[in-house]
Amino acid sequence: MSIRFALLITAVVPFAVFSAQQDQKPPTCEQVFKNIKVMNGVPATDMIPAMEFMSASLGYQCSDCHDPKDYAAETRTKESARNMVLLQRDINTKYFNGKLEVTCMSCHNGKEHPSSTPIPNGLNLRHERFETTIKPEELFAKHVSAVGKAPSKLSRIGSLTAPDDATHKPTTSPLEFIQESGNKFSMVAAERKVASDGMQVSYGGNPMFDEPAAIFGRLGRAWRGDQAFAGLERTTISGKDKIGKSEVIVVRGTRPATTSTEELYFDAKSGLLLRLVNIKRSTLGAVVSSIDYSNYKSVNGCKVPMKVVLTFAGGEQWAMDFKSAKAE
Repeated sequence: MSIRFALLITAVVPFAVFSAQQDQKPPTCEQVFKNIKVMNGVPATDMIPAMEFMSASLGYQCSDCHDPKDYAAETRTKESARNMVLLQRDINTKYFNGKLEVTCMSCHNGKEHPSSTPIPNGLNLRHERFETTIKPEELFAKHVSAVGKAPSKLSRIGSLTAPDDATHKPTTSPLEFIQESGNKFSMVAAERKVASDGMQVSYGGNPMFDEPAAIFGRLGRAWRGDQAFAGLERTTISGKDKIGKSEVIVVRGTRPATTSTEELYFDAKSGLLLRLVNIKRSTLGAVVSSIDYSNYKSVNGCKVPMKVVLTFAGGEQWAMDFKSAKAE
């Protein structure tokens, strides 16, 4: 038992002597502790483990809910905790025949506020705020300047590593990726064939719609020219963060064409775009996907990313490593 909870016991347990007779029921929480409202009938020996469980599930300390001068005193957070205990019991009673299946940890997972969005590993949507006079348009212009004049056509040869459709194990295939102005592109890697004529995205020759089409449409914009950030609205500086060892400044904006929110991560030094995160909301919640750009190389005076990693909402990744590039 931790020292803090040992101190809690001495702070709230009244001086009382209970009979140790074998036939006597163990004392309950309300018999030992003060101001008990939802733990009535629960053995008193369960109180401290229950408090420790809630503390660990939310990353909380005792003083986050209790008044250190009077642990039995009412607080707003204690009332919230009681409501959550009742909610947990209700869910388990209604849907799991009273078994302890859903707990504080099921939702909070060590955080004060439960995450409402499945976020792929390595991504973080909470950025450090900082004072700045930088405007999003300045970052867009810096990236375009750093990239240089975009060619009308860019061809790259390399490999694609992605989960096999049948076994889900990573497999590597030769890759050819051709991008043209007007958001046109085509990529061929073994049986995977994705293309866009600038209007319609297709996979294996079949048209794609809605979010699947939007995901690959964003992939087609991995090489960005003068119109790289066209279509973004209500852009703001979201904060700063790090990608690997690189300090980045994050711009957040909305893209009405796909009814989604985008976050753009710009290298604070070079100005190059290192990551694009897309947040698409649905009636049940939001899904998050991303595209990472790295290993920029100069191709006929234009810098292009020679490694592009597409991460889907479920964490599946398509990693493209390019060995050569040709600009026209």
